[in-house]
Amino acid sequence: METSRAATRTVAGVDIGGTKVTFILWSGGATAYRVERPYAARSSREFSELILKGMGDLRRRATDAGTAIMGTGIGCAGMVDQRRGVLLFPPNMPGVRDVAVADIVSGATGAPAYLENDANCALFAEWVSGVAVGRHNVVMFSVGTGVGGALIVDGHLYVGRHGFAGEIGHLPVVDRGLLCGCGRHGCLETIASGTGIERYVRSALARGSKSLMTMEDTDSARTISKFAHNGDLLAQQAFKRAARYLGRAAAALINTLDPDMVVLGGGVAESGLLMDEMKRVAQRHSLPLLFEDIEFAMAHYRNDAGAVGAALLADQLLKGQTVYSM
Repeated sequence: METSRAATRTVAGVDIGGTKVTFILWSGGATAYRVERPYAARSSREFSELILKGMGDLRRRATDAGTAIMGTGIGCAGMVDQRRGVLLFPPNMPGVRDVAVADIVSGATGAPAYLENDANCALFAEWVSGVAVGRHNVVMFSVGTGVGGALIVDGHLYVGRHGFAGEIGHLPVVDRGLLCGCGRHGCLETIASGTGIERYVRSALARGSKSLMTMEDTDSARTISKFAHNGDLLAQQAFKRAARYLGRAAAALINTLDPDMVVLGGGVAESGLLMDEMKRVAQRHSLPLLFEDIEFAMAHYRNDAGAVGAALLADQLLKGQTVYSM
């Protein structure tokens, strides 16, 4: 039995977002088990309890399958301290600050745990076994509750001096704009995220804009996207507005980093309503030579990219492989 466990090599991946948490077991190059729980924490204590409950479930599943969790990767929205495994500041998770997530998970599994930003994990999944395999310089936009970002530079995950590189959602795009969860005004996230889309539609309805939607239909960008696909002009306008700002941000990064590829992922992006307009606007604002051979691609792993990438990150770190740029 011990030989079988060693051969199986199971790792866990956790993706913690502002509306849900995904837990997976990754074994043999595929997801062996997956469970999704709603995010409902209002404090650091409730946050820790949510993670512990999910990890307990994963550990039982691994045991039932005759294997053991060798390590866990955790992706979380917001700013993380990778070295200490501490979640410092998640803008879209009020009441949660300075949580030693890696220690909590390691204590629950008895195995090493690694914490990383969720968008970095998502891009890592795409780079290792998704749409960005073989690319050396990649930019990723992850559009969900907020707007995350990640960078592959010269064939390595680039996190910068403090470990926070790639916070694309906090690019300032509107002077005297809306207040963002980070405490600043006018960030890309206030406009181009699912939350920003919902806010725009509610404001337009309150001003009397014509639509098939009512205020009850604005609880999620997913619901709004259904109206957009059915021809509702206000819903379509909301997504087109978000895509325009994403396109401008993409152009700024293209002109700065000269990447091979731009990857678009996240739950809101899965609507299919962002890519075309984003690419059109990016082309208009990018230097022609830099845009010439660039590829725009939807994430292969779709909404599970964060959890898969976290598991793959843990697997490679356990093997002693170089993941980060030096």
